Amino acid sequence: MPGRKVFTRFFASLLLALSFNAVRIYVGFHLSNKYSLEGQIGNSSTAFLRDFVWPRNEPIVERALEVAKKPKIPPLLSNMRSVDESKLPYKCGVIFFYHIACTGGSSINHWFGKQIKLNGPHTSYWTKWGRKEKMEANFIKGVTNQTQNIGPNEWRFVHAHGMSYFPNASEAYLYQWREEVESQGCGFVVTTMLRDAIGHTISQTKGMIKPNVTLDQFMSYLEPENYNQRGLFVTQLDYLLYNMGPRNEYNATREEKVRRAVEILQRHFDVVSLGDYDIFADIIHKITGWLPEKITESNVFGGDLNYSYAELQKIKDLTEANGDVAFIDAVKHLYYGHLEHLVS
Repeated sequence: MPGRKVFTRFFASLLLALSFNAVRIYVGFHLSNKYSLEGQIGNSSTAFLRDFVWPRNEPIVERALEVAKKPKIPPLLSNMRSVDESKLPYKCGVIFFYHIACTGGSSINHWFGKQIKLNGPHTSYWTKWGRKEKMEANFIKGVTNQTQNIGPNEWRFVHAHGMSYFPNASEAYLYQWREEVESQGCGFVVTTMLRDAIGHTISQTKGMIKPNVTLDQFMSYLEPENYNQRGLFVTQLDYLLYNMGPRNEYNATREEKVRRAVEILQRHFDVVSLGDYDIFADIIHKITGWLPEKITESNVFGGDLNYSYAELQKIKDLTEANGDVAFIDAVKHLYYGHLEHLVS
């Protein structure tokens, strides 16, 4: 593959070029012109069930319609979920970790596994993920079981990854699980880890080594005309919305995608971190009362990625066009320092 080695100086100049200004998006989100959720209230047509109810045989239609009726949330600090410091540590609960590939999620997942061993018999770990289309049905059934009959001093960790859960289409379950856990007097803590948008895409390109494809082939699914395709990787914005499904099967604009992703974070995610392991660990320790344990990096790529300036520019342009740069800028604005007062 043609190119020259990427040096630290180039990365620094590239990242500095990205705007840190808040992204203010107030565009109404319509998943498609044909099947808008708001336009389908009260309509249980075959098309609605096929496109918006997942898994298709689950009795979640009523809940999905309730979610569709909820007002759209503008990306403001006042709309973010928070943690009641006066109730910490929660005596029991469920931690739901949505693991987005190439964000440091493997390190956090391993860390949670260590926490389970370190904090005794009243903590447990559960996951159900894979690459199969119907994995979500089994995952939802399993998480539903995990949210029930929680012991008075029990903590359960749930790991969501790889086709296990699709937040955009299955948002209703996050409401359901939270209500179930909190009705038992326990905490339901939804978390994820994110990182710089361009750096994330560059990191993902290591995935083209094994299939031995060119950068153009690897990045092709981010081309605007390929909005309904699956690629060899998934950006953070698309993973948060559609998991590993088609990148943008509803052909929403990037503004609509960003608004919707931020809305999901604000409605449901309690702890959102941008690559800071120490702050993430400290906040979880404060929420749970667990014994302190630092997060150590794992699943680190040890090879070299060599690209030309033109290739890096293509990575940057396509990542921006997809909405990921705007999404991470919005997250930085909203979540910078969020909950750090708990550990200061």
